[in-house]
Amino acid sequence: MSRKFQIDSAIMADIQTANADSYIDNLKMLDIELIEPNEGNFYELSEIETLAEDIERQGLMTALVVSENGGRYKLISGHRRLSAVKLLIESGRRKSSKVPCFIKGAKPNNETQLDLIMLNATQRKYSDADKMREYEELTRIFKELEAAGKPIKGRIRDRIADALNVSSAQVGKLDNIKHNAIPDVEQAVKSGDMSISTANEVAKLPPEKQQKIISEKPKITHKEVKEMQKEESISADEDVEIPDDNEDEDDTNEEETDGYTAVTLTVTEAETLSRYMDALLVRVMGDDYDVLRSLADRLTQ
Repeated sequence: MSRKFQIDSAIMADIQTANADSYIDNLKMLDIELIEPNEGNFYELSEIETLAEDIERQGLMTALVVSENGGRYKLISGHRRLSAVKLLIESGRRKSSKVPCFIKGAKPNNETQLDLIMLNATQRKYSDADKMREYEELTRIFKELEAAGKPIKGRIRDRIADALNVSSAQVGKLDNIKHNAIPDVEQAVKSGDMSISTANEVAKLPPEKQQKIISEKPKITHKEVKEMQKEESISADEDVEIPDDNEDEDDTNEEETDGYTAVTLTVTEAETLSRYMDALLVRVMGDDYDVLRSLADRLTQ
């Protein structure tokens, strides 16, 4: 399914569908030797042979998108198609080295990279690995554009959600992985070994438990992670000491306030209690916990 992008910044005006005359004026046949790959392309070049067979049978039905680059052309969209055409030529199945290209004007690197992501939206099947890389790139690009004074309306997190055509809660999962998962868990998503949903749950566990998963069972299921979270919440429950109602009233760590007992905790005790409450919420609320976290983030920004 293709995804609709809804970036309402002025810098994205030229991404909208061009009128027919403008499109034809900028459509040219270019020799592949003049086209340079985009070093910013992070998408996997998969199933090239299958695509090559389709092009051999039907021809190249969709033009590549390039930008002028000092007499040569920088590829924005069409890396798989270009690779497939090269394969056909190398294997003797195609004679012509020219391909149809839509030529865009030169842009700053950030805006070219944004074009790359947006133009790929209608050309590819998306994996969780692609989404993780897009999330990282869009976060970087929007922050840099905002710092440069470009008009980015609303929160960056919401702009990313629009761009990826997902909910803010889904972007919250990506945020959680980026900020709370150990590097090996994040890499597992990028390599396609772990889904975003599973990695989001793994990221809620302590780092040592995350490392144990990667070391012993990197293909862990979402259900198995949930079980580990329950075990973690039980362990945290056992670690928290409940104040004794009969404790000496003169204890300097307690004071009576409006009928409640205020207890002073050490930093370690406070962290343990916080971890316990977090795990308890996960256990009780399930997937709704991510929505709650997303709402909390929105209210605190």
